[in-house]
Amino acid sequence: MTLNEASKITQIWGTYLEYVGGKLLIIFGARIPESFLPFPVDTLEQALNIMIEYHHKRGNQQVVEGLKASFGALTMYVDDEEAILEAAKKFNEPMWRERFIPALKKCQTDWIKTQ
Repeated sequence: MTLNEASKITQIWGTYLEYVGGKLLIIFGARIPESFLPFPVDTLEQALNIMIEYHHKRGNQQVVEGLKASFGALTMYVDDEEAILEAAKKFNEPMWRERFIPALKKCQTDWIKTQ
C-alpha cells in the first residue's frame, strides 16, 4: 500500500468515525457488523500503521496518538451474523429501546446544531 493510498484510507476512516461510528454504536453497542466498515479491518490496520510511521518520523506526535486511538474502534466490529443476532436480542428488550431511541434522536439533533 502506498503512502497516498494509506492517507486516503485513513481520511475516509476518520470521516466514517465522525459521522457514522457513533450512530452504529448506539444501535449495535460494541458488536457492530464488520461489513459496515468502509474497508476490511486488515486494510484499515495497514493504512493506520503506515500513517503512524509517517507522522512519527516527522514528529507529529498528536497525529500519531489520534491514529493509534482509532485502532480501539476496530475492536467493536465483529462477524456480521454474530452482531445481527446480538442486536435482535437487544431490539426485543423494552428497557434497551427506551435508552436507544432517544439517544439515536439526539444524534440527529446534535448534527443539525452543528450545521
